[in-house]
Amino acid sequence: MSDRLNAVLSGWLEGDQTLETLVSHAEALQWILSAEELEISGILRFLESVPPEITDPQRRFLDRVLNLLAMRLRDVEDLEADDLGRIESAYRKWGATHRMGHLLLALLSATGSDASLELFTQLVVEQPPTNSNAAAIAFVPLLRQEDLPTETLFPKLLEALSHLSVASLVLDLANYVTRQGMVAKHPASDRVDALGELFSGLVARLSKFETEPPKEAKDFAAAKVAVTEATSIALAICDAFALIGDDKAAGKLKSALELKHRKLRADAAIALAKLGNEEGKEQLVELAAEPVCRSRVLIVAEELDMLAKIPAEHQTEQAKVEGELAAWLSLDTQFGMPPHEVHQVDSRTLGWPGFEEAQQCHLIQYAYHMPGGTFQSVGIVGPVTQSFAVDLTSLPLPDIYAAFAGWQAEHPEVFELEPDKWQANQQELASSLLQRVASEGYETPQPAMLGFFFGDVRLIAATRRDGQAGTAIADLRTTTFYPAGESRHPIGPREAYYVHAGREYLQAFNKERPEWVSLHESLADQEEAE
Repeated sequence: MSDRLNAVLSGWLEGDQTLETLVSHAEALQWILSAEELEISGILRFLESVPPEITDPQRRFLDRVLNLLAMRLRDVEDLEADDLGRIESAYRKWGATHRMGHLLLALLSATGSDASLELFTQLVVEQPPTNSNAAAIAFVPLLRQEDLPTETLFPKLLEALSHLSVASLVLDLANYVTRQGMVAKHPASDRVDALGELFSGLVARLSKFETEPPKEAKDFAAAKVAVTEATSIALAICDAFALIGDDKAAGKLKSALELKHRKLRADAAIALAKLGNEEGKEQLVELAAEPVCRSRVLIVAEELDMLAKIPAEHQTEQAKVEGELAAWLSLDTQFGMPPHEVHQVDSRTLGWPGFEEAQQCHLIQYAYHMPGGTFQSVGIVGPVTQSFAVDLTSLPLPDIYAAFAGWQAEHPEVFELEPDKWQANQQELASSLLQRVASEGYETPQPAMLGFFFGDVRLIAATRRDGQAGTAIADLRTTTFYPAGESRHPIGPREAYYVHAGREYLQAFNKERPEWVSLHESLADQEEAE
């Protein structure tokens, strides 16, 4: 047994405190990326001995070990039969509900050999993870490979369609291998009727949720999880029907056109249109008016030579970027739903950090009107599509651009450190700057970060000035105050620092750019007029 493997096993036996130390020091486990075959086998033997019940420190430790091992196995042509047996033994012992089980599956999908994927398929069919988000991690390595042994995965993997936690993932993989030309026909081509029945059941479930949503908060939360799962499967089936190209699916797809869920409605219409169905094509034209659907509708309309039927106002650059931000905001990783209002407030070409060529930038204001009140802000589409969970509408346009430039820019000499990471000399500098800020009339400044910007150091502190909440950013020369705004979602120290750094980036990249200079001049004119 190697010394570095022995250190891992000893750490597990020594308990949670030692495991926390190993995880906090990234280099302590980095050797796994270059582990030798005997060390890989040793790690797998260790995993086989891990009990089903684990503590949070043990979970974090296993998460680190398994992720590093999955990266290592990408370079391994195949695992020995004994090693595959150990992964299977550990997975079945841990159980489908285990918090780390999906990462054992990821070891198999990362290896990608026939034997590994045969075992992967068997375990997914017989004992799939119960958490769909966790299961997705196990499938991701398969979607990164350009050449999969599809005959090993399909049709056997389709038997897992009866498990809702993995059904959408299985179909997404089948759709992927079809779209990439890895198979002569869609793996589920002979299952159109079965997919249709599943689709009808999902649409009925979603329709009931729309017409009779649970009234109790706890019931609503559980139902929403089930709806998200059902929607994911229904979307994957729409894509599958379009790829299979069987007219028999048209009747089932039409049932989704009555739902309120715009994305599912759009995907059903797209599938119908690709099948040549006139009702689907008409619905597609109507959906171009919905910003959240617009980007995909226009792409499909172009594929089907239907752009002439889409109203011109939905094909303008402004309409497209409004649709792009609406679609981004509706992602589950963002707000999870499209905004109620969305409109462009500015558009110009700017030099942008990280790009050699000037970029076309669009600022899009949006709003969500909820029972608890309205949330509004501004997002950007261009060099990046992004928005923050704070209200930027009180900022002048140059500062909104600056906020996104400061957020996106990356450079090894530009970084931030929070107080618990400060060294003694940094703590001393921060204290000195904090005293100066307080002496300048800022009320009870609370340090949030130190910002390091090409050798310059700034203190970022939450504070108040003249009764107004905001952020003070102090370097060795000056202090700049950024108001938080009057919104219920105020600008915090981090967003204020994005603006501060972004101002410097954009000034450097746009010194001689008329559009940038004129923007400042027009705002100055507005302020004088007021």
